[in-house]
Amino acid sequence: METLEKIQIAIDDGIITEIGNKVNDADRHIDCKGKLITPGFVDSHTHPVFLNGREDEFAMRLKGTTYKEIATKGGGIINSVNDVRNASQRELFDRVFSRMNRFLSVGTTTIECKSGYGLNTESEIKSLKVIDEVNNSHKIDMVATFMGAHAIPVEFIDDPDEYVKLICDEMLPAVARQGIAKFNDVFCENGYFNIEQARMILSEGANKGLAP
Repeated sequence: METLEKIQIAIDDGIITEIGNKVNDADRHIDCKGKLITPGFVDSHTHPVFLNGREDEFAMRLKGTTYKEIATKGGGIINSVNDVRNASQRELFDRVFSRMNRFLSVGTTTIECKSGYGLNTESEIKSLKVIDEVNNSHKIDMVATFMGAHAIPVEFIDDPDEYVKLICDEMLPAVARQGIAKFNDVFCENGYFNIEQARMILSEGANKGLAP
C-alpha cells in the first residue's frame, strides 16, 4: 500500500475534495504531524441492540467454552432476549446511540447491525426500528440485517421447526413490509439452526427481497 507523506487534504462539509502537495486555501487548518489519516473502518458483524453486556462469556469463549456450553449454563443469546423484549424503544435507542459514539471514536464509520435479541416479531421489528432511528440521527453509517434466526427462544425450545415456520410465515413478511433491513442472516451452528433450516430461512428471505 502506498503511503503519501507531507501532503495536504482539503475537506468541504465532511467530504474530501482535494489531496496534493498544496491545496486551495481553507478557513481552518489542522496539523496532523505524527498522525495517520486513513479511511474509516467498516465493522461487518455487530449486534448493537441489547441492554447489558456479557463480557464474562467472552472470557469463557477465549478459554474454549462453546456457545452451546454457555447456553446450557443459562448464558448466551437467550440471556439478552428478555431484556430487549421488556425494554422500551427509547431505552434501546439510548444504549445503541452511545455504542455508536464509541465505534466512531475509534475510527469505525460504517457498521453492519444485526437484530436477533428479540426472537419474536414485535421485538425484532422494534430492534430494527431502533437501528433505523439511530442511523438517521447519528454520523455513523448503519446497515441493518434481520437475524430472527439468532437462537431458538425458550418458548420454542421443544419445537424448533415451529419457530422456523414463524420466522418464514410471520417475521420475514413483517420485516419486508417495514423496509429497514437489507439482509437476512442465520446462526447455523450445532444447537441452534441446522443447514436445512438455514436454507429455508435464507431462501424465504431472498423471496422477500432480503439478501442472505
